[in-house]
Amino acid sequence: MRPSVMFMMVAATACGQPVMPRSGVPTLDDAVADNFVAVSAGKEHTCALLADGAAYCWGSNEFGQLGAVADTTTCFREDRPIACQRRPVAAAAGMHFRKISAGRAHTCGLAVDSHVYCWGDNLDGQLGDPGVRRSSTPVAALTSDAFTDVAAGGFHSCALRTDGVLFCWGNNDDGQLGLATVGNGSAVPIATQTSQRFASVAAGNRRTCARVPDGTSYCAGATWVSRQNGVEVTRPVGQLFKVLQSPPFESLAVGTNTTCGITVDNSAYCWEANAAGSIGDGTTSGSTFPRPVSGGLRFVSVSVGFLESCAVADTGLAYCWGADGAGQLGVSPGTVNSRCGNPAFACSPIPVRVSGWRVFTQVSAGQGDHVCGVTLSGSIYCWGAGGLGQRGDGGTANLSSPTRILSP
Repeated sequence: MRPSVMFMMVAATACGQPVMPRSGVPTLDDAVADNFVAVSAGKEHTCALLADGAAYCWGSNEFGQLGAVADTTTCFREDRPIACQRRPVAAAAGMHFRKISAGRAHTCGLAVDSHVYCWGDNLDGQLGDPGVRRSSTPVAALTSDAFTDVAAGGFHSCALRTDGVLFCWGNNDDGQLGLATVGNGSAVPIATQTSQRFASVAAGNRRTCARVPDGTSYCAGATWVSRQNGVEVTRPVGQLFKVLQSPPFESLAVGTNTTCGITVDNSAYCWEANAAGSIGDGTTSGSTFPRPVSGGLRFVSVSVGFLESCAVADTGLAYCWGADGAGQLGVSPGTVNSRCGNPAFACSPIPVRVSGWRVFTQVSAGQGDHVCGVTLSGSIYCWGAGGLGQRGDGGTANLSSPTRILSP
């Protein structure tokens, strides 16, 4: 793949030597990279964008969520054969995107023409077109207006129009569409019932959060209440409500049961469920309001997956915290010995540095225990679960060490 001008500038600056982050620690960035600029991890698949906006996806293709019609390989989930790809394949019929977002079993993209397209599973209407059950080619969800952001959740999707009006569609069993009622989802995009105008949106498994230009955040959907007998208890909330006791956020990330945000001074805060330490404050107790992540690190971005959270520090180094059952913290086995009250897996309730000393520009934690990140040089590394090829490195075993995806 032909490197971009941006990559050639990095290579020329490095002069063949390791790139030095602000911490002064040498990195393992690649001499030859793949020109990727963004990655999004879903549950069992992953998608990424090249610098020119071309999309590539890999992992499970059970519902067409890879957006590819090429021949697929066979992987197995509990001995059941699943169509998959263990390496990146061109997605979305040659379209180009400004942003891509992988959900549970569907994918949405904000095209360069500012319209929204989705593909994959549509059982709950998350593609925005009631006329299809599933689709491996992009379905036009929103083409009547221009949009600035898109987010694919578990069984729903949301997009932000240029005037700040938030549209959502799909499942609404927990109120995640931001309507006044819970239930009665929508197979077509519908404006959330609020007078707020938003600057960005994030969607998780059963939850949607958005922030207004001054950083005030609002959320709807499954809202954490408590943990009882080891089970996280949530209540459905249909109306978008203001997050209380919260600092202004520059960005938000929503996972399965945990939500995080980054402030203007690069502090990370998390809240909601915390059974595996995914809040990162050194405890395993949940919180209805944002709590600062431990360690005093400054972060430029954050992502939340199933039971783990990952972020990029201002040094470019990646850190993760929470569950480590599939190696999704990206550290050597035995590095974390805490059990977070659950003997089934190790965990860390505080941030641990992802192994490798690579400089990342972004990381994305998926809903299925895998994490992927884009390095400064444009390569993508993934770690954690890999049973359906969602790491893109050709293997299917769980790995705790970040491995580079195979070149498209």
